[in-house]
Amino acid sequence: MSLKDKEKWNRKYRMPGDHSGEAACEWLADNTDLLTGAGRALDVAAGAGRNAVFAAEHGYDVLAVDISEVGLEKARARAAKHRVSIRTETADLDAYRFEENAFDLILCFNFLDRGLFPGLRQALKPGGLIFYETFNLDHLKYTSFRQEWVLKYNELLRVFQDYRILRYREVDSGLAGIASLVARKPSA
Repeated sequence: MSLKDKEKWNRKYRMPGDHSGEAACEWLADNTDLLTGAGRALDVAAGAGRNAVFAAEHGYDVLAVDISEVGLEKARARAAKHRVSIRTETADLDAYRFEENAFDLILCFNFLDRGLFPGLRQALKPGGLIFYETFNLDHLKYTSFRQEWVLKYNELLRVFQDYRILRYREVDSGLAGIASLVARKPSA
């Protein structure tokens, strides 16, 4: 990411309207049964915080990280509206240092930076869950995204092959192509 990226996302979040909807991402909401509500959660590229707030509502101590301070301001306002507390950190994820074995839950939605995979793996505690969902190759039919911005088929399965894959899907809805994963890091 860069200053240009930060300006782009700040500009987006300054525009009127709710940019991500009020509800948590469907994949997270549909898999609520896996959430224990115990421990710390990290929402990577949190934007306006809908998933961070959802995790906080389910009992997690949440840290929401994003490059846009405007998006995180909206996340804090959303948390206050829902009467939960989240912590936020403005950070360029290209230079972000993940705390090792620190989180019981990691959320990453609609964001792909393959360079973050090792950091995400290290940040998750043994026995912790990762929810990851973003666009895959099928999405190129519906957008002007570049190929490096989308997951290859089964890529998340390969990245987390040593984790216990609890739920996985790749879907072409006719409007978007996505890959979704919930996986548990092996216990030490």
